[in-house]
Amino acid sequence: MLALILSLIISLEADFVQTKQVAMLSEPQVAKGHLTYRAPEYIRWEYLKPDQYVWMLDGKQSNVNPQIQRLLQMIMQSVSGANLQPSQDFDVQQSGNVYTLTPRKREYKHMFRNIVITLDPATQIAQKVHLHETNGNDTLIEFHNVVTK
Repeated sequence: MLALILSLIISLEADFVQTKQVAMLSEPQVAKGHLTYRAPEYIRWEYLKPDQYVWMLDGKQSNVNPQIQRLLQMIMQSVSGANLQPSQDFDVQQSGNVYTLTPRKREYKHMFRNIVITLDPATQIAQKVHLHETNGNDTLIEFHNVVTK
């Protein structure tokens, strides 16, 4: 049912707050921005505060390095629901509306211990994405003002 709901999304717009806790720093780093997604392969991740910059992926065209490109692809797969099922990339455990993705591939194991995605119970759209990085850093992304078509 979830895959069907998410596969019907043509576009998604959302504001986000990204809080990164770096192991070597006492204070978290907070950034705010806007996400634009259009099925099947367009994503624009725009940071507005404290600094402005844009990461974009449009099919195979990208303005970012390969590691960021993989991250953008993972975000797109979360929107479409593709990475909420076990795959060659991730093992997936579900508990209610919380999905824990544990990397299977070496390229993801180097970056993440796991990724926890919490879906809004009413819309089944991601409310939070928590990236537990292998270097001890944690990044929490919270989505607000989500609009889908």
